[in-house]
Parts: sequence; C-alpha cells; structure tokens
Amino acid sequence: MTARRTSTLLLAVAGLWVTTACTSKPDMPKATGPSELGLSLQVLASPDVLNTDGLSTSQITVTARGPNSEPKPGIPLRADIRVAGAIVDLGSLSSKSTTTGPDGRATIVYTAPPGGLAGNADLGNIVQVGFTPLTGDYANAVERAVSIRLVPLGTIVFPGQPIANFTWRPTEAYEKEEVTLDAGLSKDCPLTATAPTDCFDSPTLQYEWNMDDRNIILTGRVIKYQFPQRGDYFVKLTVTNALGNKVSVTKQIDVLARQQQ
Repeated sequence: MTARRTSTLLLAVAGLWVTTACTSKPDMPKATGPSELGLSLQVLASPDVLNTDGLSTSQITVTARGPNSEPKPGIPLRADIRVAGAIVDLGSLSSKSTTTGPDGRATIVYTAPPGGLAGNADLGNIVQVGFTPLTGDYANAVERAVSIRLVPLGTIVFPGQPIANFTWRPTEAYEKEEVTLDAGLSKDCPLTATAPTDCFDSPTLQYEWNMDDRNIILTGRVIKYQFPQRGDYFVKLTVTNALGNKVSVTKQIDVLARQQQ
C-alpha cells in the first residue's frame, strides 16, 4: 500500500514538472540598438553675441549624425529664425535651406539686424536659428536650434581680445575684378578695456583671410583678391593679437556676373 502511494506521488510530481516546463515563457530578445531611422542634429554659432549694426555676422554650423553617431551626408535642412518660438524675419540668413556635405556638416551665415529687438529687453534680445530635416522618414528627429544674443552697437568688449571687422571695395563686386579687402576696422582691446573706446589700432595685430573655405589663405591688413565667378562668397577674417588671442568674423560678399559688352 505504501509503495502504491509513493508511486502515485512521484507521477504527480513528474506531471507538474512537465506542465510547468511546457507553459514557461521563452526569453524575449533584447533590443539591439536605436532605430535605424534615428537622426540627431548639433548646431553651433560662432560668435553667439552680435552687435545690432546690420553688418555683424555669425557662422552657424549644423552637424547631422545617424543612430551610431556616424556623419549623415546629403540631409536637406530648412533654417528658420525664431523669437519666443515664432518664426520672424529679424536679421537674415545666407540661405533658408541647405544640405549636409560628405562630413555631415552644413554652414550658413546669420547677419544681425540694425536696431535690435524693441521692447524685448527682458529676453536679452535673443534670437534662435533652428534647423529641421526637409525630407525622409526621420521620426526620431526634432528641430535643433542655437541661440544668438543681440546687443546694442558698441557694447561688445572682451578685455585682452581683439575686435575683428573688415570692409571691401568696390561694394558691388564683379567676377574676375580686383576687390580690396581692408581689416582697418579691427582693434585690439587691452586687459583693462571696459568699452570700445578703450580699444585701439595696433601694429602687432595679425590678419588671416580665408577666401570662402577654399583653403586659399591670405595675410595682411589690406589684401586684393579676384573672385573667379559670380556667386555668394563667405570671407572669414581671423585677427590675432600679441597675447595670442584670436577672434574671427565672417561676411558674405555677393559677386555679380560681368556685363557682356
């Protein structure tokens, strides 16, 4: 009798084990990484503080990267200027659409407006330049923006750093015509400077010109250059003082086609 009960108990335990084994849930595979549609944008502005003189510019670089942080070339982007979230035409962009290059980067230039933002002192005269992908199923992408502070003319002084600025003539330039670029508006600011009037012309300043990122580097306070063909050129001037401090400014020069005779 005892042997029969023991046998029955063993069969019951075995059946329970079989039932449990058959009804257990398989392990779910773990996620292998982010969606292949993921796209991230990084936006930088240099400089991010501008005088409201209608001339000061900031070079804005946007970098597009894929789900594995790899550069994403050929991404079309729309650029907008915003104030307090609303799209406005305050200042101007060299282009409102651009496409990332082989390194995943695209660059545009923002030019400050004259006069600043009336009645917006509490916001510190802040504008934002935002970028949004134009095409493609970028479900994980959102607009990315960089902030630029606009200040009244003549208030930007960084002690110990130079001020970079330049003009060109003729102001209406034509292709293959000699254009004179003059960095005479550049100044050096001593460590004690508190206002633009404390800055001065200095023979120790060094000037380096980058002609439209074409790896054409020229030096000198005044240079002459012939733009090879019509189009928009972005000329970058970098000024270095005796302390080794560097400041750059980029301006857009519109070059016209030569008139046919």
